[in-house]
Amino acid sequence: MSRVAGLALGGLFAACVAGEALAAPAGAELAPHRAVYAMALNATKPGGGVTGASGAMTYKFGDSCDGWTVENRTALTFAYSDGAPVATTWDFVTWESKDGLHYRFRVRSTRDGVVSEEIDGVANLDGQGKGGVAKFSLPEQKTMRLPKGTLFPTEHTIRLLEHAQRGEHMLERVLFDGTGSDGPFDVNAVIGKLFPANANISPAAANPAVNSALLSAPSWRMQMAFFAPAANEPTPDYEVALRYYLNGVADEVVQSFGNFSLKGTLQKLEPLPKPDC
Repeated sequence: MSRVAGLALGGLFAACVAGEALAAPAGAELAPHRAVYAMALNATKPGGGVTGASGAMTYKFGDSCDGWTVENRTALTFAYSDGAPVATTWDFVTWESKDGLHYRFRVRSTRDGVVSEEIDGVANLDGQGKGGVAKFSLPEQKTMRLPKGTLFPTEHTIRLLEHAQRGEHMLERVLFDGTGSDGPFDVNAVIGKLFPANANISPAAANPAVNSALLSAPSWRMQMAFFAPAANEPTPDYEVALRYYLNGVADEVVQSFGNFSLKGTLQKLEPLPKPDC
């Protein structure tokens, strides 16, 4: 559950700023920003166990000159049909080099105030399109080989936007985000039609706490399915749907876990200053 929240609002929302000729799509200048999403139960299946969910997700994307930073904190309280409510927190912090080859990650989860998981590590690729190695220091010392073609979250986002701008509607890649020790995911993405700049304006733009200018960029609705490595299962571990803007802002977020799904509604949005590099 925590892994999905982190991927959606930690990895997939990380994005590149124009000027990197290696990967940035033409015309894309994605904005460092801070966004807060109200989280709530979207749907549940009979017998699924979860009867309610509420909380907030705070996402911060920044430019550190030599790389891109993500800070994501998710706080959720779940209600269950057969027990007391459970309060959870999930913190996900990453740094990724602008060439997409180097990555640092840290995860910390709590359950009713008790730490339930800590992950810390680094990963490096041998070159564009090549494999690499991930090294975990927590929860235990572990080295993992990353297959050829693995992408880190920011680079995966760049590829999504490249495909969207070219009018392509499918992208299948291997993604490593460090939120679990089982390895990278196979991610199948479906990209919807283009909404031109200032078209189909999000309802969130009417909120005075939302910087509406950040919601005026071209956008696409996307659906992503995440499959565990070597699982050979016809159904994904989880799915994420969202509206993705060319400037790196995301809205209309729905995370589906099989038996239930969560919806994220944009409540606050503000630009962050760009560094003087």
